Amino acid sequence: MKREVKTESLTKYLFDAPKWQASLAAIILLGFAVDGVVFLASGEMRGIGFAFSIPAVAALILTKPFVSATARQEFTWNRSGLLALAGEVFMLLWMFTGIFLGAGFAYVFGVGFILAIRLVVLAAVADYRFGRMYAPAAIQTFAGAVVGVWFFGPEFVIPAVVSIIVFSIGVIGFLLLFDLPMKRTSGVGAMHFVNAFLAHLTNGSNDLEEYFHHISEYVSVPETTFFFKRSGKPDVWFVIPNLHPGPMAEIGGSNFPKVLHDTFAADAILLVSHGCASHDLNLISNRETKTIAKAIQTTRDSVVYTDMASRPVRTKHGTVSILSQRFGNSLLMVTTRSPEMTEDMDYSIGRIVMGESKGRYENVGFVDAHNCMTSVTNIIYPSTKTGNEFIAGADEAMNLMLDVKMHPFSVGAAQVIPPFERSEGFADMGIIAMVTDVDGIKTAYILFDGNNVHLGVREILRSAVLGLGLDEVEILTTDSHVVNSVSGRNPIGDAVSPGEIIPYVSEAVLKAVEDLSPASGGAATGICEEVEVFGPSRIVQLTSTVNAIVTNLLPLATLLLTTAFLLIMVVCMIVL
Repeated sequence: MKREVKTESLTKYLFDAPKWQASLAAIILLGFAVDGVVFLASGEMRGIGFAFSIPAVAALILTKPFVSATARQEFTWNRSGLLALAGEVFMLLWMFTGIFLGAGFAYVFGVGFILAIRLVVLAAVADYRFGRMYAPAAIQTFAGAVVGVWFFGPEFVIPAVVSIIVFSIGVIGFLLLFDLPMKRTSGVGAMHFVNAFLAHLTNGSNDLEEYFHHISEYVSVPETTFFFKRSGKPDVWFVIPNLHPGPMAEIGGSNFPKVLHDTFAADAILLVSHGCASHDLNLISNRETKTIAKAIQTTRDSVVYTDMASRPVRTKHGTVSILSQRFGNSLLMVTTRSPEMTEDMDYSIGRIVMGESKGRYENVGFVDAHNCMTSVTNIIYPSTKTGNEFIAGADEAMNLMLDVKMHPFSVGAAQVIPPFERSEGFADMGIIAMVTDVDGIKTAYILFDGNNVHLGVREILRSAVLGLGLDEVEILTTDSHVVNSVSGRNPIGDAVSPGEIIPYVSEAVLKAVEDLSPASGGAATGICEEVEVFGPSRIVQLTSTVNAIVTNLLPLATLLLTTAFLLIMVVCMIVL
């Protein structure tokens, strides 16, 4: 969505702070450069550069200890050096106004201005409780005020005090207004969110989970698992949780498919597919995965196994294609719209399908294959044309599968970890393939641990696997958001070409074919009780609020600067 892209684009301004020694050298050199310019202009060595370098050096030395004493986040020497250097640069930039308004005014204004800048930065990076950050933020300002009295005389005291008061009131008011919209919608301030978000990006902190806890809700949602037993070989489980693995990186439940997979690694080979769930149903922590595991474990003993299954049947309704396969009296349906965009389906669509299956099947597993991405787009709701296509298509498929012939079947599974990174769209589980053989018809369900598949790649991979002798193939993803550091777009086949992926897909499928063994299967649906998730519309609400705040930052900052400029100029005209 345009809103989401706008928010994500802010991350292009992120960078690593240089070594503090480099910042210190730059601070000193800038001071000498100022003296050089003054000497060339006046022919005198006045040492004016010390008025800028001394406060910056003091800030470099003292900011880290002050921040470390009270802040939530670690503040490094490198960051301290960069912030001090930035303060010096801002003061020098304001000195250009001295050409027109006098050096005293420019210095006074610069002293107050860097207090505002430093407080905003420290609140964002170190501790959102900006009251605690005022003292470390003011170090460079107070040092500058003292040096200003030395250079400009005792009359500098009153303008300096006015500048500090004006900018203190202004920046605190700015931060309070910045916090207000999000506090009204979620009860937690925007600076808290910024602080946690930047901590996640810069040092991998999980403080965002604490923030999410403030806006979370508890829900109870169903999960459906297809259990396959094989003599002398590991079981194979196909799991369909109606919860969302987001929001990003290691934050929240972004990696819960892997956590769930590892929970039952000793019992079975797990394929954790993507059910009907959007970011509203993000787990606030991977720890919540235990509720899914508990639901699976609770229903496991109640499964009625059968050695009969149907051939796969593919149906199409509008833009929706559904691959259906029946195991006993339970039906597995894997849906896709490829080559049309496939995005998250709202939870209600899955519940509608499950509700309409009553009286026809004991269990229905309704899977969003999540396998065609062009851009980050909107959730699919049941009231939309596409949502109705999914519901009507599922209804048709369920009717069609009632009268299919049933045969003994075999199941095989295999996992391959390709040499690709999260940044390339591949999460930790790599590729897991499950192959069924019913009456000589082999079907491959190929699950990528990743967030969606790039447009057209599903067709390329599917064609390659069909060429191996398979009769039906579908490509699925877990929708794991660990591959998304910030952006919502990092699909399989974008950073890595399909040609590079095919050998690993082929390996997984051929190993699964080799692993084929007579099987019995059954399904069960359990309720994941009281799972802590983001809650309905929280992500949309959060994104909208953040974007509204970002949009209003410039007018607020302009108002602050204009007011401060006029007030300080009047005082300087009277006193200096």
